[in-house]
Amino acid sequence: MKFPDFIHFTRDLFKTKEFIPLHEPVFLGNEKKYVVDTIDSSIVSSIGPFVNLFEKKLSEFLKINYSVAFVNGTSALQLGLRAVGVQE
Repeated sequence: MKFPDFIHFTRDLFKTKEFIPLHEPVFLGNEKKYVVDTIDSSIVSSIGPFVNLFEKKLSEFLKINYSVAFVNGTSALQLGLRAVGVQE
């Protein structure tokens, strides 16, 4: 299926000519406060208390000892492939 065909198919499926978002975020709690707290802390990176908390909660949820958050899916895939021995 070519890209224009896909667009027509999707618009027909949703019966609209309007913009169709891939994902609409849902904010139900303290998300804005946490973003402001992070910006105010000057730790807007791959480290910090919220990253540590996320890794801890993810490990608890998955019932595993450790988890590691990555900046994006590409970084996670690269390290995962290296961890299992994939080389150039």
